[in-house]
Amino acid sequence: MEPQTTKDQGNIKTENEKVLVSGNLGVEDFHRLLAAIHDRVEDRGYTEVVLNFSDCTATFAGPMLAVCAQVISLRRDGINVSLVLPKKENLGRLFVNTSWAHMIDPVNHETSRFKGYSQVPVTQFSSASDQHKAVNAIMDAMLKSLTDLSRGDLAAIEWSVNEITDNVINHSNSQTGGLVQLTTFKKEQHRVEYAVCDAGIGIPNSLRQTHPELTSDSDALDRAIREGVTRDKAIGMGNGLFGSFEICRVSEGYFEVHSGYARLSQNKQKGLHIRLERVPYSGTLVVACVDYSKRGVLQEALKFGNKKHLPVMDYIEAVHESDDGKRIVFFINKETESFGTRVAARPVKIKLQNLASLCPEQKIFVDFSDVPVISSSFADEVLGKLFLELGPLAFMQKFEVVNTTDTVRGLIDRAIAQRAAKGRVED
Repeated sequence: MEPQTTKDQGNIKTENEKVLVSGNLGVEDFHRLLAAIHDRVEDRGYTEVVLNFSDCTATFAGPMLAVCAQVISLRRDGINVSLVLPKKENLGRLFVNTSWAHMIDPVNHETSRFKGYSQVPVTQFSSASDQHKAVNAIMDAMLKSLTDLSRGDLAAIEWSVNEITDNVINHSNSQTGGLVQLTTFKKEQHRVEYAVCDAGIGIPNSLRQTHPELTSDSDALDRAIREGVTRDKAIGMGNGLFGSFEICRVSEGYFEVHSGYARLSQNKQKGLHIRLERVPYSGTLVVACVDYSKRGVLQEALKFGNKKHLPVMDYIEAVHESDDGKRIVFFINKETESFGTRVAARPVKIKLQNLASLCPEQKIFVDFSDVPVISSSFADEVLGKLFLELGPLAFMQKFEVVNTTDTVRGLIDRAIAQRAAKGRVED
């Protein structure tokens, strides 16, 4: 094969089997990146492609999920794609922590070992069971990292993530399933972003199976966010994208859909905008950002046929409520892999605080089954601080610690006694 000179398309360049990304890769750029990859494989015939992000300075979940989905599809077709990480240290670390690196180049990059709760790394799903686990992981991360949530608004976000990921399974015809990622922003911003992507047939092709009148891809995306529009009502009522769009719009977040030759975007500044893209996206990318700062707004957005929609069961009910609905059961051994540090304890405490706020009528049973020992700092961070913040009476009314060993019970009692004596929660 003849060597090629470098072809320059702004921040996307190609040279032989290499695709080089420099500067910022945003929603305005990833279509050109995918076109460059397509050119290397389909037009130039390369069976090995190198994605070189060494000079990339910034990128985001939506564009990277689109790249990951297409690379996974290429790998299924026998194309080997390798990755060069960004030289910028924190960006290279982001590629690893989000699992973008692993999804693009699993031979040279392991799956993410990120242990924090500010994000959920990219998760691939191809079955209802995979989808259920992915959504639960997202809801768990939100409860362990965010505050000031209302249960109705949390349920609305859960409904949206469920619906969009369910669309992948039921409508995309993707041979490699879908990808989902959660990003929680700084707490003071009160925002969460979730992105869902696949390399399937795309919304326009899916809708045209039963709506042949949709001749343009932009018309198809416009219809896709309307109430009750779906490919097959035997599978669903067609409210997933509509409801998700409304949640983002009403909360003054943002919402984007890329599919086929069209892009739909909604934000507070510009409102709804739909445009044709010169370079198509073979599949569907949905990016939803929700602002939950105003309590009750999100659940009010979920209205179908002018009637408020209430999800049948939310994450808290499914995972933590007892069968009779009278108690919240919180198994410590399922909430963390470590019982030795404040860092490991902090998200556990945040989740307990959230459960106490979101479930005001139910007592929380903190169950230490199969936890043989904890550190003093773990006991203090989780229960000592809760005791001091709530006060003795409110703490005893709301929480009951059960199934402890004598050692664990002693450490908890000591942590609570010390906090009560100190009377402060600075550390």
